[in-house]
Amino acid sequence: MKQPEVRDSSVAKVLEYARDRIISGEFAPGTKLLPKILAENCGTSLIPVREAFRALESEGLVTFIHNRGVWVSPLSFEDLNDLYSVRLLIESDTVKMAEPLTRVEIEHLETYLEEARCASKNGQEDKIISLNRSFHFLIYEKAKSPWRMNLIENLWSHTERYQRLSVHLRDDAADDEHRAIIDCLASGDHNGASKAMTVHLETTANLLASTYKK
Repeated sequence: MKQPEVRDSSVAKVLEYARDRIISGEFAPGTKLLPKILAENCGTSLIPVREAFRALESEGLVTFIHNRGVWVSPLSFEDLNDLYSVRLLIESDTVKMAEPLTRVEIEHLETYLEEARCASKNGQEDKIISLNRSFHFLIYEKAKSPWRMNLIENLWSHTERYQRLSVHLRDDAADDEHRAIIDCLASGDHNGASKAMTVHLETTANLLASTYKK
């Protein structure tokens, strides 16, 4: 995710350390973040930690609770629904805008798909997440829109927490859905690819939503 520049290197260090662990799930939703521990782990004083907390709050990754401290923001049905509704609008439209993919780029997508299939069989969660991102972003970058990419990167930084849940809910790494997207792109049918992307995102969102009770 592209973030505003942080001039203080100690703040940037804490911010990167905490953000990466929140997104990866190491700092689970609902976990209280202890400033002293973060400062010790990052080799800083408490002041950079407090500054990093403010930045994380602005990104929606932590929540300040009065007199109780700072907590990793929870995952919820409402947040999931809101996040994926925005992703559907932007990402499906971005696929439609994308320039035609070259044969080599289609082959890259197919390679990502094959590697994700193998990673899924071997239970390699981190690799599945990484390959999924590479698959999607290769397509989105073909739209040649810096503003869209900035928005999509922001959305994906939050989505990863849900994606890690979805890996445990399906054992196919969304293989058929990704294949449908590739087939449309390979034939130059970007409207069809956009619809296939919509189906893919809706399927994932509905699967995740089934784990929540309103």
